Amino acid sequence: MGGPTRHRRFNLSRWLGVLCAGLLAWAPLASGAAASLRGWPTVRASHGFTVQIAPGVSFSRYRLATSRGPLQIYHLRVDLSVSTVRVGLGLAHEQLISGDETVSSMVGRSGALAGVNGDFFDIGDSGMPLNIVVRNGELLRSPSGWAALAVGKDGSAAVTRYRWDSSLLLPATNETYWIAGFNTGLIPEGIVALSNARGYGAPPPDPGMRQTVIELTPSDDAQPSAVAGSSLLTLPSPDAGVPYRVKQVWPDQAYYAPFPTGTLLLVGRGKASDWLRSHVAAGMTVTVNLATRPDWRTTHLVIGGGPLLVQGGRVVSDPLPPAPRERYVRHPVLGVGIFRDGHTMLLVGVDGRQRFSIGLTQPEFAAYLEWLGVEQAMAFDSGGSVTMVVRFPGRPKPTVVNSPSDGHERPVGDALLVFSVPARTALFR
Repeated sequence: MGGPTRHRRFNLSRWLGVLCAGLLAWAPLASGAAASLRGWPTVRASHGFTVQIAPGVSFSRYRLATSRGPLQIYHLRVDLSVSTVRVGLGLAHEQLISGDETVSSMVGRSGALAGVNGDFFDIGDSGMPLNIVVRNGELLRSPSGWAALAVGKDGSAAVTRYRWDSSLLLPATNETYWIAGFNTGLIPEGIVALSNARGYGAPPPDPGMRQTVIELTPSDDAQPSAVAGSSLLTLPSPDAGVPYRVKQVWPDQAYYAPFPTGTLLLVGRGKASDWLRSHVAAGMTVTVNLATRPDWRTTHLVIGGGPLLVQGGRVVSDPLPPAPRERYVRHPVLGVGIFRDGHTMLLVGVDGRQRFSIGLTQPEFAAYLEWLGVEQAMAFDSGGSVTMVVRFPGRPKPTVVNSPSDGHERPVGDALLVFSVPARTALFR
């Protein structure tokens, strides 16, 4: 999250002119909103509009005058039960470690209809998303324990929390060792597994740090899934590991990316490095189980966020929020709500830190999402990262519809993308 800066005003009249009159409807946000929204300031006036941008996808914008100040709110309603609608995960420059990328760039190059910023990320450093990443049914990063949005292969959506449960097995001796993370940062006394998706291999160890890199290639016994472009092998059972052959052991050396598709690195440091050196040798077969609870293999997409805001149709206080100190601070916010049918998603953004929109606290945001009638909801990264992008009918390029508080789009680590595709190519049908 960044501090307040000069802002770029959203030019409403300019883009309204390109919309067909039959698609546009202006209306009050709701009557009696002040009485219904617990913990909110008094709502003195509200107005807005809704426009359908594709079958199953609509965009709304609302302006509210409240007793504490004005608010600008944006809705993107997505019906995953419509055969032409699907969602995808945009990854900055197609790798986990990168220089970050704007949401409008990810929407533009992917051909998406719309998009919003996603997970918290390692801003100013690696740019890596900080929670679980599953894209097109492939696990790219292990979970951190914070809330996440999961979209199943059947098209249903849910907010859930993933627990990491991964291990390395030596079949010859039946010995196991816990794998502390997948495509995360390296751990001083643990083993981390790395794939090409991370965008960076294993650096040389610092002076005095013991490090062992195990280079693994797919075993002839492996049964890979038929995911186009996949850099890893995946098996359908959450309890079944993937067999690999140990190609080489690299003690106290760097191993840089890119490396061959299907190659997996195990990087052990400290005590874990000692264990790898004494137990693993070139030519051996090992089994790697990259598992989570619940099982990530049932999903098409998982993108991290937090905190959890609504559960069972009621506001909740997340016991494990990403930014606990910011709970009662007024910020630009963005999140996702899921209705009871499990297929209707509402992406909601609120401008903040600006004279025309003061933003919301986490409890206020949760109360608003509850009032909208969602069954589950969580926040995405907020503050200066808040971005909503829409490709309107008749316009050649996607438009940033909100006013980012940095005064311009902030490059981010990942994005949730919305697509409208021919029915025959929709992933869920």
